[in-house]
Amino acid sequence: MKLSSALARLLRLRLEIALIVALGLAALGSGINEAPLVDWDEATYAEVTHEALAAHDYLRFTWNNEPYVKKPPLLFWTLAASFGALGESEFAARLPSVVFGAGTLVLIYLSATLAAGRLAGTLAALIPLQFYFFVARGGRECATDAPLLFFMTLAIYATLRARGSRRWAAVAGVASGLAILSKGLAGTLALIVAPLAVVLVPGFETVGTAGLTTIFVCAGAVATPWYVYAAFHNPLFWSSFVGHETLARIVRHLEDETRPGSYTLRVFAEEARFLWPLLLPLGALTLTAERRVAAGEILGRLHPAVGLWLVWLAIALGAACAVQTKLPWYVLPALMPVALLGGTLAARTLTYRGPMRTAVISMDALALMLIALHAPARWNLIADAHHVQRLRSAPSYAMGLKARRAAALAGGGELYFAGVELPTLVYYARMRCKFVKSSNDLTRITDPGAAAPPPVERNELMLVDSQGRALPITTLDAEWQLSGDSSP
Repeated sequence: MKLSSALARLLRLRLEIALIVALGLAALGSGINEAPLVDWDEATYAEVTHEALAAHDYLRFTWNNEPYVKKPPLLFWTLAASFGALGESEFAARLPSVVFGAGTLVLIYLSATLAAGRLAGTLAALIPLQFYFFVARGGRECATDAPLLFFMTLAIYATLRARGSRRWAAVAGVASGLAILSKGLAGTLALIVAPLAVVLVPGFETVGTAGLTTIFVCAGAVATPWYVYAAFHNPLFWSSFVGHETLARIVRHLEDETRPGSYTLRVFAEEARFLWPLLLPLGALTLTAERRVAAGEILGRLHPAVGLWLVWLAIALGAACAVQTKLPWYVLPALMPVALLGGTLAARTLTYRGPMRTAVISMDALALMLIALHAPARWNLIADAHHVQRLRSAPSYAMGLKARRAAALAGGGELYFAGVELPTLVYYARMRCKFVKSSNDLTRITDPGAAAPPPVERNELMLVDSQGRALPITTLDAEWQLSGDSSP
């Protein structure tokens, strides 16, 4: 009796949560200390936070000493807290995203467990660790996607719980507001899913108008103050944040490479295709003599959460397809309901008790084995892609370190680079860099009586000291030969 009682208490501790967190931290935290912070997002966000800390201003952000209103503030606030507690480093820059990513896995576990039990929760929480964009953008890299996914998943989970308690409606609203403070318009997806679930999904009518009102009021209370402040105090808010970063991304192709409308669906299929073995147990169900009974066993008796997740999937994927700027990681919000549905399906078929039980369970076991066998190759692919990302930023990282040393020896000055903006260069140089197209832009900061500065070539980095002397530091081309594996 004592042994069984102890075992029961141990099971109640939900050791699978510890496993999920451990695996999540291991996958997302891989290389957390490695330099450099990569172009463009990691180094950009770290530099914005660095300048905010230096200026002690956490509402009016700058990048390279120029006003920055491209993203909402929540990531910068979390980075500022991390830098303040741990010191400024690659580890401190990436830690918030790793924590948010691991937290998203726990929320997926809790959501699927609520609908279909602990096995479903465990399987669903492990699925995202094979999504490249979840590992890269949703947890491993310093990016706005990690807090967006966490708070969006929390909002959906709280909406699910709001069926039984209105207090969860307030949680859903606060989480939605924080999602909006994470990534702007993308954070409103949960606010679209909630009312659609109330209207379309049986079982959510108990949330009602009062619950929806609570969700929207709480979301507005959390998100509105910063947006009002930015609208009235930052002249670039309307042109940069609203105009370019929001509206223009919806209606125009802003990326360097224009992609067709089907691109988003191809990316989504590429991310989710490792789950194809789950079609095997579904195929076994179609062969049962009592097909309707079998379908009812798997689908008809499922928790209302399944309907909520299907709405989430449709809205998130539809929004990603509709946006004309086709960045591949825009599919991320649609991948979370895929994990929930996949884990729930696998758990339900594994515990199936209807016709052809042996065949269905055998097909499900085979499906899970195939997915597990595929995992190492998928993880290697993710690791290789991440390594390439770091390699591509190594040249600008080296340039930034050389610029910092040169400025220290010269007693300061101003940096000029003839080429595209390189946030990693700015962050590691620890000084402003003026990005120019030709040497003509250098003449305005020299003494009119001094000799003309030497021409700055394409991809050349130059320091102009306090006496107006132009001191060549290095070139991007040379650093690529030393640090990179391909030309810029």
